Amino acid sequence: MLRPAWQELATEQNLEIQHLDTTRFRHVVLVRDEPGKHLHIYVEGDGTPWIRNRRVAVDPTPTNPVLLELMQYVPGTAVYLGRPCYFGLSTSKGCEPRLWTADRYGTEIVESMCLAANTLAQRYDAESVELIGYSGGGAIVAGMRSCTNRLIRITTIAANLDPAAWTDYHGFLALDDIEPVESAIMHSGQATETHWQCKTDEKIPPSVTDRYFLAQENATRQLVDSCTHASGWRQYLSQIISGSTGD
Repeated sequence: MLRPAWQELATEQNLEIQHLDTTRFRHVVLVRDEPGKHLHIYVEGDGTPWIRNRRVAVDPTPTNPVLLELMQYVPGTAVYLGRPCYFGLSTSKGCEPRLWTADRYGTEIVESMCLAANTLAQRYDAESVELIGYSGGGAIVAGMRSCTNRLIRITTIAANLDPAAWTDYHGFLALDDIEPVESAIMHSGQATETHWQCKTDEKIPPSVTDRYFLAQENATRQLVDSCTHASGWRQYLSQIISGSTGD
């Protein structure tokens, strides 16, 4: 039986697979423990919450974990923090389909991600934390800005920074609980932000995130060519990580 893509990549990168429990959910955590006081925390995209936009998936885990693939090229202490109910945990405690569909960027999810991130920062004695989110993971890390200790920077790639505008653009059903993301749009945080977007991204066109940048004085937009929503990002990694703060 073939292993999931994320497990194959974890093996290739010699990442340690751990589980972390918060007060509500269990998270899969992939760890690369290297010397340093700056911790990169990666949050993956939405994966497959729906089957052909019709039927709720039994397991939303990405079949193409874009951010996990990119993570191997970024040096330093790194944690790939799985979202609740992902990576084989869809039937674990507290999980139900709404948490990877209508409520996937919601309060319950973001709060658990914050608890996990803060636990990891303490565990690895990090003096500073950078959150890196891809696609829907960008919405998650935007929501985490007000509850993640030691946060100094947010970096996203092809991020869904304004889910309300995104669902309206595509004619999708509105998401039910996106308070942390809405709060992030309305209130600037202390962390600096850089958001990398592809000019020709058809899934999350840069135009649907305009409201975010109007509201966020600390947010910088970087528009690039020769890419799609899920491909072409490796060529820009040297630029993306040049803004990261190391030890």
